[in-house]
Amino acid sequence: MIKIGDYNTIMSDRNIFNQIVYTPLSEALRLLDERKKNKELTAKVEKLLKGDIPEFLKKKNCAILFRQVATPNYETRRFISLAKENDLHPVIFEYHDDKFTSNNEFKHSLGQLHIQKKNRKNSNFSVEKITIIDFNLHNGKKFKDIKTLWLEPLVDFHKKLFSVHDYGVNDFYLYNASDWFKKNGGKAIDYYVNLLLLFTCFGILFENFLTSKNSEGEFTKGIVLPAIEKVINLVGVKPLIIPIEPLDLETDIFWVHHLLKVKELIPNYKNDR
Repeated sequence: MIKIGDYNTIMSDRNIFNQIVYTPLSEALRLLDERKKNKELTAKVEKLLKGDIPEFLKKKNCAILFRQVATPNYETRRFISLAKENDLHPVIFEYHDDKFTSNNEFKHSLGQLHIQKKNRKNSNFSVEKITIIDFNLHNGKKFKDIKTLWLEPLVDFHKKLFSVHDYGVNDFYLYNASDWFKKNGGKAIDYYVNLLLLFTCFGILFENFLTSKNSEGEFTKGIVLPAIEKVINLVGVKPLIIPIEPLDLETDIFWVHHLLKVKELIPNYKNDR
């Protein structure tokens, strides 16, 4: 039996990692319904969170994706599709008060769009990278304070990108959780336990945690695994976490790709097809 505290073993064995971190989707759906009806469990979680639970989590069965800024890249579109296929309401937790860094792949992709283009001759795909912010100027700034090269707030621009997709107004919900994160410590090492407590009985987190030997892997080992262990010790159940895609694809860059049609919202690229 591998103890959850044995982080090195967990990180080095993908099968063990998956068993400890993830729950199969069909089982997670069943457990969410079961746990929401468990008054003892929900009361315990509410007490630990001091009642600070977003109301929509209580009213609907929600699927949650947490990204500092919501943008309709491949990952987000796949998340919305998976949630709706399973009768879950898609919600994207945003953190506009978090700080931008170009060292993080996802955060970098918010400042440099990866546009997927199809070659008409051979149907292969290529990627065009379009830089939309001044990286030197904005590195270390809060996302809410970053502006594009044409001086549009970056958060507003990415939100506008959803308009070129066929989503209805009720297809998903964007929740700026900045105040919630601030009240729960502000930094991941402080708020992650409380974040995962939400997904013991009030929703399902959709996320692919990386085990690779880089900063993302260090985040998983140093923040995520200890938080899961503490949640289990506090309430006796693990948080409900679902991988968005097959796990052997998790490090592929296509996660951050945008469709070609988003270019029509980028100044000076409207007629570049």
